[in-house]
Amino acid sequence: MESATDPSMLEDRAFFKLGLFIHDHNKIVLVLGIISCVLMTSLMGLGANWTEAFGEDNVESLQASELMSNSFKQENSSAGHSFILLVYHPTLTDNDSEWQQSIINSLNDFSKRDDVTILYSWQVEEVERFLNVAYTERGFIAKNIVTIEGDRTHAKTVFDENQESVTLDGEFVSWKTDGVAIEWTFDNRITEDLVKAEIVSGPLTLIILGLVFGSIVAALLPISAGVATVAAATGMTIWLSNVTDVTQYATNIITLIGIGVSIDYSLFLVNRFREELANDRDVRTAIAMSTATAGKAVFFSGITVAVGLMGMLFFENTSLPSLGIGGTVAVSIAMVYSTIVLPAVMSILGKRVDKGKIPFSFNLEAKETGIWANIANKVMNHPWKVLIPVLIILVGAGAPFLYAEFSLSSWSALPPDDESRLGKEIMGEIWPEQSSNQIFLVIELDGADAFSEENLRAQYQYIKTQIGDERVRSASGIGLPDSSMNESQVISYWNTPNEYLDENQIALRDLIRDSFVSDEITFILLNLEGEQTSVESRNVVEDIRENRNVLTDQLSGKNDYLAVAGFAAYNADTLKSISDNLPTALGFIFLATSVLIFIQVRSVIIPIKAIVMNILSISASFGMLVWVFQWGYGEALLNFTAQPIDSGNPVIMFCIVFGLSMDYEVLMLSRIHEEWERTGDNTLAVANGLQKTGGLITGAAAIMIVVFGSFGLSSVVILKQIGLGLALAILIDATLVRALVVPATMRLMGKWNWWTPSFLAKRKTNKISADSESE
Repeated sequence: MESATDPSMLEDRAFFKLGLFIHDHNKIVLVLGIISCVLMTSLMGLGANWTEAFGEDNVESLQASELMSNSFKQENSSAGHSFILLVYHPTLTDNDSEWQQSIINSLNDFSKRDDVTILYSWQVEEVERFLNVAYTERGFIAKNIVTIEGDRTHAKTVFDENQESVTLDGEFVSWKTDGVAIEWTFDNRITEDLVKAEIVSGPLTLIILGLVFGSIVAALLPISAGVATVAAATGMTIWLSNVTDVTQYATNIITLIGIGVSIDYSLFLVNRFREELANDRDVRTAIAMSTATAGKAVFFSGITVAVGLMGMLFFENTSLPSLGIGGTVAVSIAMVYSTIVLPAVMSILGKRVDKGKIPFSFNLEAKETGIWANIANKVMNHPWKVLIPVLIILVGAGAPFLYAEFSLSSWSALPPDDESRLGKEIMGEIWPEQSSNQIFLVIELDGADAFSEENLRAQYQYIKTQIGDERVRSASGIGLPDSSMNESQVISYWNTPNEYLDENQIALRDLIRDSFVSDEITFILLNLEGEQTSVESRNVVEDIRENRNVLTDQLSGKNDYLAVAGFAAYNADTLKSISDNLPTALGFIFLATSVLIFIQVRSVIIPIKAIVMNILSISASFGMLVWVFQWGYGEALLNFTAQPIDSGNPVIMFCIVFGLSMDYEVLMLSRIHEEWERTGDNTLAVANGLQKTGGLITGAAAIMIVVFGSFGLSSVVILKQIGLGLALAILIDATLVRALVVPATMRLMGKWNWWTPSFLAKRKTNKISADSESE
């Protein structure tokens, strides 16, 4: 048996003995595996108790928003739990009975509910109508505000149940937008996109497996493992949502990672089992050998991927920990099923694993000659000539990442033709003073009178300073109730007795007072230029926070405090949370990964080299992400609007790609190390290892690219970025890195690849030649 590892080399190792145990008790192991899968899947019956992905973090912006919400509860009861039905008609206005009856009929299903209140545009007080209606050159447009009582989750449920009933006929045009409508649209589109991704990736994955294995039975084994993994991991995550904070997006990463990883792991186990059978091993020995080699590699690979995903757990005050939980659960279950349950199934099937032959399949027979060995040998004959150009390509591809801009995704992440997004854009054009790019400077007055002359003058001067900033479009508050007023007029405006004012003036002043002051709280509203996701908007927030004492020192209270709320402020808080926790997360990932690879291959050099190579491939994909999504080279093709990179996506991609890159690294290096133990020849070991795993890794990577690429078809930019970014990273890793960089660096390092300090050496490497093995 040329180039085959003798079982005697491995028979004393734990995973070899585990394989024997699984074979000897295969039915019991299988039954226990099925029972565990059923039990974990049944946890779905508990029902999910998801934490909202937005607004649950312990940061200044959300604390200030909550303070505003509580202080102005009656005046702003719709905040966070409402949506707007924006209606346009070319000839009618909301004073016409036809208009009114049409709107009432369209919202009938909502109005019948006890937990819903509707403020129709014609019911708004005269002094506030300019905020809700507009006469345009083309016709009349008005906002109708639908408020749903209860928390955000309940509001989205009510909207989901009734939104399809909101229809208008004739020349009416309407948009359901803002608040709950946009939040529901994100959730609904992402759910639909996940289904679409599974429909696209499922058949393609099955085709790839058929071509790789050439057998229907062998191809179905990884698919079965993937389905079981996703079902069990989803059940576990739903259970976790009832005992800790988990967002519903944790299930997205289960689908994203669970299917691909479980299929990859099963692919390696099944292939090694068939390889051992082809070497005339009996089924028991073949199971033991498969578990001792591929099973061990999968075990360490699974832990390595889990470590990468666990890196997301460090990012407090973001939604990333939930994704880390979902991904870690999925990978852990995939690893256990692949190393324990799958060998039990294979031992029962035996040689029937090859049943259902598929024509035109690839030949993955383990041998020392072939395309991958030829590539490895050519690379190792001229390592510098290959390594330097590839490094230049990778560094060049990653260069755009130096110019990356980051932001949380807003409604602009929806497709340009989405109803709720169009509604927001129209409102921004017609009512620019109500621009969505607003920040709120919330001031706690510590018992002081908000309308004292000292406080009014301080706020006036501060507001006028802010208006002088070219990044600020407009500003308002009790310190500047009208942009045309000077400082003396502001003082006079608030101190003039009611008897000197007419009813409209009194009503307007009361409206402004109630809108901006409540108890000991007041706020200043700034409308910023540009998009709420822009770097400039975030810089405004950071500048105000850095110099907040400019205003608070001038106020009359002893402990006055200013906090900034709004999307741009929350964006700044999230980025700070990510940057503060990034060093700890990276340190954990790098250290844990290095230890795991060292345990696997007994080398100090290889883990360091693997980390460097993975960083190169990841940075190249990051650079292309900026080129496509931020600079907009792909807007028309992919149907999105160029915008900053979602601040959480690089972290998500890094943790996933780093884990998966190490996954392939471990699987390939374990085979190279096995060949080195067998031959003692570094160059031959690299060539043999690449030849015996190259086709398999290519097939595994192709499956990952299909799974991730299908997420690139998403209608939401967030998933587009993740899907296409991950697919590109895996493509780079499986081609440039695995086929070219690894052989080149392994050749240049020579025997230093396997260097280990004497105090860390576990045992001397035993070698056995192929000749003595055949004897």
